[in-house]
Amino acid sequence: MKKDILEHMLKDTLAHLGVAPDFLVEESEEGVLVSITGDELNHLIGYRGDSLNALQHFLNSAYFNTAGEYVRIMVDVNGYREQRKSKIEEMVKNFIDRVRFFNQEVEMPAMNPGERRVVHTFIAAYDDVSSESVGTGRDRRVVLKPKH
Repeated sequence: MKKDILEHMLKDTLAHLGVAPDFLVEESEEGVLVSITGDELNHLIGYRGDSLNALQHFLNSAYFNTAGEYVRIMVDVNGYREQRKSKIEEMVKNFIDRVRFFNQEVEMPAMNPGERRVVHTFIAAYDDVSSESVGTGRDRRVVLKPKH
């Protein structure tokens, strides 16, 4: 991974968006984590993380086109992704209770791929409930089912 190329692209992109926040680029086993911090950056997150996901997608594509190699780039702004993960896990606990109480499958709201991944990973720790993604496009959601 060419860290200087990514840092330069990130600096230019953020400047084009009219912000100059602090950012840190760290390599990990899963890929590259870009942590952006600063005040008044909610527009970089957007509604339910839509702008953040778009920025992440843009950086992944731009880096691939520039450097010629694929690296999984994950972007976070002010710890949003960790907060969102915690909220999703709390929501999943409530849905697990419904599955157990009614002993039938329960459909969760539509989620993006990253959020669905959080659900599937969280559900893996339970031996009495399973998960499955259903639907297509923006309407794709997770269904929780009791294991019999």
